[in-house]
Amino acid sequence: MKHLNHAFPENSLIGTCLMLAHSTFYDALPANAEHREPIAPADIPQGKRAPREPLMQRLLNAIDTWFHKQRVREREAYLAKAKDIFELEYRLRQLDRHG
Repeated sequence: MKHLNHAFPENSLIGTCLMLAHSTFYDALPANAEHREPIAPADIPQGKRAPREPLMQRLLNAIDTWFHKQRVREREAYLAKAKDIFELEYRLRQLDRHG
């Protein structure tokens, strides 16, 4: 990573935020594309595929995902009925305690 040149001292809040953002997004910048590591192997071996999950396992995973989404929708609908921030916090505490 190159040294970051900016007008803020490195030990200030803004300077620290700039350094953090630079280190986080350095590889994503188009100008730094040549420094990126490859995401996938260049050649995929022929004839070898990743093993698939058994049909029953995929079915159980799909059902579990569906039930999870239903629980999330119910929870969000319950929280959306709050009239103000205090009631929302109360409802969140109730959900944490009693599920």
